[in-house]
Amino acid sequence: MKIPKEEIYKQVDKICQSPELITKSLLCQLLRYIVNETIAGREDKIKGYTIGVEVFNKEKNFDPEQDPLVRIHAGRLRRALKLYYLENSKHDPIRIEVPKGRYIPFFFENSLQDEIDSLSRPVQPKQIIKPTLAILPFKNLSGDPAKNYFALGFSEELSVDLTKFDDLLVFESVPFSNNSLSDSERYNYIRNNGIRFVIEGGVMLTDTQIKVLVRLTDMTEGEQIWAERYLRDLTAANLIEIQENIITEISSILGSEYGIILQKVSHDIKYNKPKQLDTFSAISKFYFYEAHHTIEAAMDAFAALEGAIKNDPNSGIAHAMIASLYGNRYMLDYPGAEEAYYKIKEHAERAMELDPRFVIVRVARTWYYFIYNDKSNFIQEVEKCLSRKISPSLRLGSLGFFLSLYGEWDRGKAIIDNVINTKISYPLYYHAATMLYYYRKKNYTNALTEAMKYNIPALFWGPMLRTAVLGQLNKISEVQPNISHLLQLKNRLIQLNPCALWVQILRLLLLTVLPYGWEILCIVTGLKTIRFKK
Repeated sequence: MKIPKEEIYKQVDKICQSPELITKSLLCQLLRYIVNETIAGREDKIKGYTIGVEVFNKEKNFDPEQDPLVRIHAGRLRRALKLYYLENSKHDPIRIEVPKGRYIPFFFENSLQDEIDSLSRPVQPKQIIKPTLAILPFKNLSGDPAKNYFALGFSEELSVDLTKFDDLLVFESVPFSNNSLSDSERYNYIRNNGIRFVIEGGVMLTDTQIKVLVRLTDMTEGEQIWAERYLRDLTAANLIEIQENIITEISSILGSEYGIILQKVSHDIKYNKPKQLDTFSAISKFYFYEAHHTIEAAMDAFAALEGAIKNDPNSGIAHAMIASLYGNRYMLDYPGAEEAYYKIKEHAERAMELDPRFVIVRVARTWYYFIYNDKSNFIQEVEKCLSRKISPSLRLGSLGFFLSLYGEWDRGKAIIDNVINTKISYPLYYHAATMLYYYRKKNYTNALTEAMKYNIPALFWGPMLRTAVLGQLNKISEVQPNISHLLQLKNRLIQLNPCALWVQILRLLLLTVLPYGWEILCIVTGLKTIRFKK
């Protein structure tokens, strides 16, 4: 090692005595542990599990994939180190960094000139595409300094909840809570770290009510793009429950795959056409496809994800998403469906090798087990996903959708209802599962209500499900528009793939007396891997 270990230990002591870390004993313990192990040549021991057990005193059965404690604190340590070198110690001879994605620290000589150059280099906010996010400490609006703890705790809990979303890079509030920093210094921190979105707000707590004000600002424009007020009656017994419910709602509205932040970023990628389609740009195209389910969107997402994997072959999220696209291609019998059957397994397994901690990677694995009719592993993987208590989102809803089609109708519908009842958007194909739930019970009125919500013009499922339930209700006059729609989709698919199996199913549907919709539905849902039980 080029730098003497005594100098490294001296630098660690100085960092831990700095304003950024002097009150953060856990972060200092983590820093000292990873430095000691690295200097001792035991880098291979620095894993999420060993850190959890030896630094945070977790039990021997600690699972770092299920419990994000180590990842969260490692992220906080990285940001605290950045702030330390940015604000206080540009002249320190040694620099310590913990690269993202690993826990082994790097030691190298600190260059003052590099720091000066990085601070003076102009930043172009318009180029900030990725969803980087900072939560400013919430203000205490109660007028009682004794309640400062609640406002600060609220913003900290919100930060932890938003960290659960794989697609967001959440910065800790350390630089913003430092009272010695001026507004311009805080802005410089936001600018120089490429933070695009900022959440701020206030909390008013009385004996009978809690009021939360929150807003989201896009720093590229300095524009407030969302704001909300939450007012709840409370007692001492339900305070924590109310706080958790509000935080869950805020994080779902802002951070989920269909939330405001990702939708804003996806819009910019679609219309601003960034020169380099990085991994996140490809991810955004995947979400756009999930929302619209057009062939064009699917092709665009495929091309972008293939490019992302070529440029970044170690992105587990990209592999998981392209596995999902192959799953769609196979289940809808699009061109290349037979090849897709093998590709979904290849990419789903590769994603698990690279990034098993991400929920979307595990959801892709459930889809792989679903398509391969491996029910035992499917249920086991679903249980692992659900045990992580993810917020209502596309990934959680997908688990409910698959559970329903595998015959666990009540449980699957409860999960889907949970997602649908939030204040965020969701994939409309979830209504296929809820429609079939009521159809099985011969509750055709509710089944029709759900079928009418399946409004994805590019997919045959919507008009097909409506045709089946209208037949059961003997509403023959209302069926014709759906039959016309099915004919249009059939003709288009024949142009793409004349041998598609479900074209023959649609032809059978169109030639069969409508009141026999249940039997037809059984035929169609028996196609390939879509299974359900009467």
